[in-house]
Amino acid sequence: MTKAVITLIISLLAIAVTGQNNSARRGAQMGQSSPAGSKVILPDVRVWRMTDSYTLADSIPIDTMLNEHQINNPIWRNNVSNVTLGNLGSPAKSAYFPTLFRHDGNMFFDVLGQYMDNPETFEYYNTKTPYSNFSYQMGYPKRRSEEYVHILFTQNVNRKLNLGFKYKLSSSIGRYESQRADHVSFRLFSSFDGDYYKYTFSGIYHKAEIRENGGILNDNYILYPDSFEYDKPEDIPVQFMDQKNRTSRYQAVFAHSLDVAHVERLDADSNTVEVPVATIHHKLYIDKSHHEYRVDNLKTYADLLDKLFPVISNDSAQTADSLRYFLISNEFQLKLNEEFNSALRFGLRAYVGNDVRRYHWPAQSVFSFDENGNKITEYKQNSENRVTTYIGGQIFKNIGRNLRWSAGAKVYVQGYKEGDFVADGNLTTQFDVKEKPVTVFAKAVLSLTSPQLFEENYHSNHHAWDLSLDKTKLMRIEGGVKIPDLKLELNVFSATADKYIYWSEACLPTQKDAVTQVFGAYLYKHFSGAGFNSIDRLTVQKTSDSDVIPLPTFAIYSSNFFEREFFGVLLFQIGFDARYNTAYYTPKYVPALMQFCAQNERKTGNYIYLDPFVNFHIKRVRFYAKYEHINKRWGSQDYFNTIHYPANPGTFKFGFSWNFYD
Repeated sequence: MTKAVITLIISLLAIAVTGQNNSARRGAQMGQSSPAGSKVILPDVRVWRMTDSYTLADSIPIDTMLNEHQINNPIWRNNVSNVTLGNLGSPAKSAYFPTLFRHDGNMFFDVLGQYMDNPETFEYYNTKTPYSNFSYQMGYPKRRSEEYVHILFTQNVNRKLNLGFKYKLSSSIGRYESQRADHVSFRLFSSFDGDYYKYTFSGIYHKAEIRENGGILNDNYILYPDSFEYDKPEDIPVQFMDQKNRTSRYQAVFAHSLDVAHVERLDADSNTVEVPVATIHHKLYIDKSHHEYRVDNLKTYADLLDKLFPVISNDSAQTADSLRYFLISNEFQLKLNEEFNSALRFGLRAYVGNDVRRYHWPAQSVFSFDENGNKITEYKQNSENRVTTYIGGQIFKNIGRNLRWSAGAKVYVQGYKEGDFVADGNLTTQFDVKEKPVTVFAKAVLSLTSPQLFEENYHSNHHAWDLSLDKTKLMRIEGGVKIPDLKLELNVFSATADKYIYWSEACLPTQKDAVTQVFGAYLYKHFSGAGFNSIDRLTVQKTSDSDVIPLPTFAIYSSNFFEREFFGVLLFQIGFDARYNTAYYTPKYVPALMQFCAQNERKTGNYIYLDPFVNFHIKRVRFYAKYEHINKRWGSQDYFNTIHYPANPGTFKFGFSWNFYD
């Protein structure tokens, strides 16, 4: 790992030097005399994500904020509360209902979704000067180190064409034995912003290798530490020593568009500009992955097999469950642009798409004996192709400060999803109250969704089922208000699900016949004054059936710090983070399925985690240092993320992020 970090640092420095030399050459070509006292190209980086099925570019800012820079784990950046195994890169699941992630097609991505990039999160750039970022993070003690490296580089070839790459590597050994989690991803991306033709492209490879210890052997090692003798957390016995989940994934998305015609219109400043009448869009998406769950020597765990595994159906000596998933999706759209429709001030789009999926997964092995009586095992594989076609449309208004809205529907008309649909709408309005801008938004979604293949039919060495499940109907309503000047945001939501599919205590996909409801709210508030700050995020949720949808009633994250600027260039913060959620029957984790399943054995939660930190920001560099879980020895020892998986004990971490604009 250290050699890899050194190599990446050298590579980044080479990129920075190359960028600077290129800038100097461009300056000479533009008639600039010399770097000293000459006119230079000022940094200008535009960043966006593609929304509305890659037909709309949604601008986002470059991450240069010092606030909450010390949060190094993406799951805590995304959610106030999570169900997690404790280690960076280990499987995790949101404990806030609106952000629950469910991959459409492959259940083994559900618990890795917060670590993997997807087309909705891909970022694209347009730069006047080369832009790069280097970030590094380290966690101690060294024998149980945690490291993270991020490198981004992007540069425009000309005014319209951009190229770049992003590299991410995280490696965490884990404070408990056999808990290591390694993730590596590399993404190449490009965009072209022509007058009539545009495209965005991303190709990404992600590999994850996670050692699964199955949790500690007895929770009492943590709950009552004085009753046991061990020097370090890694001395605590765990369920497994050689259990692994490995995933490799390839994704590619290519979306391009062509304007059909342009007409002249007057803009807000009464200048004549050309606007497109209509645009034709096409998106191609490919997702290919291989997943393997392995236990090298099952006989080692003979005394625990009945407890750990429901069955052993294929091989009693080892487990090597291998699955393959492939998706190719094509979508064509015709969009009538609202810039052209000056009379009615809205746009329209219609689309048709087709998804082809192919699955391979283990089948029941065939056993026979040779002439000498030796047992012969013939391993079999299931395979299935699934095809579906859909059509849809949307009416929208995305331009304007005071009112933006959209309404649309997507209906599956052929294939295994025939009869499924999604109808949604949203509205955002902005107005001033005492000269302060206030944004109010509301959105609603109604969907009918078929079960996934693996929810109905699955077979492996330890888990198998063959079910017939109904479609799930879900209605969700959400609304809220944002007041930027007050640094305040409030969201409320309501969700009603009929025939909801969940993972039962037996870790089987189970469908509830009755209706399940969830209500909740999210509040964000940033208090500040005289240099003191408190950034608070809290969630409140109520579920009608905690066995089906287990959620903490209350969760809060609070970052409290004193901030001061020195010498006009150094911004300094010192303070602490606090996290808390109420106790509830947190879902248990099952490594062989990479799923969190219902449990009623023991509640976890009702524990405060305290992390003191310092942050620095000087010019283009941000730096943090913190001590996570400093209160490990104070009061209660019930610091579990879920049963059998305690949180990490006290850990010192530091990291920095450095932006280059030349």
